[in-house]
Amino acid sequence: MTGLDVVRAEGTPYERGARMGEAFAEATSRSVAFNRRYLSAHGLDRHSLEAILVPFLDASTAALPHLVEQIRGMADGADQPFIDVFFANAFEEVYGIVELAGGTPVPLERCTDVVLRTPGSTLLGHNEQWYAGDDGTVGLVLDVPDDGPAVLAPMVAGTLPLVGLNEHGAAFGTMSLSATDERVGIPRALVARGVLDSTDRDDAYARGNREGRAGGYSYLCAFPGGDACVIESTATTASRLDLDEHTNHALDPVVAAAACDPSAGSRSRLARARVLATSAARTVEGMAGLLADHGAEGQDICVHPDPAEGDEGSTILFAMICEPETRSMWLSAGHPCTTSFERVGFDDLP
Repeated sequence: MTGLDVVRAEGTPYERGARMGEAFAEATSRSVAFNRRYLSAHGLDRHSLEAILVPFLDASTAALPHLVEQIRGMADGADQPFIDVFFANAFEEVYGIVELAGGTPVPLERCTDVVLRTPGSTLLGHNEQWYAGDDGTVGLVLDVPDDGPAVLAPMVAGTLPLVGLNEHGAAFGTMSLSATDERVGIPRALVARGVLDSTDRDDAYARGNREGRAGGYSYLCAFPGGDACVIESTATTASRLDLDEHTNHALDPVVAAAACDPSAGSRSRLARARVLATSAARTVEGMAGLLADHGAEGQDICVHPDPAEGDEGSTILFAMICEPETRSMWLSAGHPCTTSFERVGFDDLP
């Protein structure tokens, strides 16, 4: 695909991770360099980082050792220190400690998801909104485990897949959800990778509500036949809602009580997504236009970075559209307003 490195990863968790790490080695190196700059900018040295991460690693090893092995394989395949790559998969946990502790918490403003339906077609759209410092580090993987469904997923190099489409036809978008109950536990990125294996909404809820998680995400889930739902989770709460649009603040009252207050950017994008979803064509082209929109009264769905914010400016790393019925995905490697979408299916990768 234009603008994306592509890899098929098979075998044991370690072997799959090593294949991803090798294929995305250059991008992983750039992502690790950004993460180190982030740590330095926020006053964390390597000793402090390791002290923070050890209990999260212990919790992950006890609960999800296969994912720890996959991360270890990524590190070895990319020739990067394991602690750097594990940090990439626990970034939001460290963010919570560094930037949410004390004072007035400032939640992450990351990602917008929408579902559009017609008879016979369900479209899930996702904008991957993240730090500008990770721009250009995205790859596409077909992750084929020995004991679970194959998952087709765009991913930031060095991290486990967090969004995508599995071979059952289930599609998932994942959105940051900062909360006041975050704690030591399994990093949410590892929990999210488990959600990608889900077969239906009940399975997805059980995986997203896994015991022992350090924090939570919101997930927009879509399944063949038009079923879709949002799962909101924090470290100690979870809820399932029948909604077709979501951003980065909790809408369920119980989850909202544990979550950080909604940011202006999240409110802006959600309001705009709801307006557009009522009039957008129920086609791939219609969803692409929604994801490329710049008409919000505040932060746009297709957000572009503020140069004054440097590495920590907010940008769109990729846009994804999935159709569960045909097990098809369309990807834009960058801002969807300037980069065309290309279709890819399970049989299209080498």
